[in-house]
Amino acid sequence: MERGGAARDARGQGSGHRGGMAEHPPVIVYPPSATGGRRVTVHGQIVGLAHGRGEVAALLRAAGFAPGPDKIVELDRPGLIEWRGGDLDTWG
Repeated sequence: MERGGAARDARGQGSGHRGGMAEHPPVIVYPPSATGGRRVTVHGQIVGLAHGRGEVAALLRAAGFAPGPDKIVELDRPGLIEWRGGDLDTWG
């Protein structure tokens, strides 16, 4: 969160206004499902089902989280992703 509680956009950039709800990371990776994969949401919207780190990174690149020329997504960056039901190495 930026100073003053400003909200962040999908890429973690400040929007300059405060939200009325508790702050959560913009990305949530849910626990592994019984059929395989982990649901990934960005600001509450489902963006896909990932079966590994590479698929999470691809979904986030498509959502604009890697605007630089190298297109690297930091999956362990504090404040970006909330990993539920396991960490980034938990897939089954």
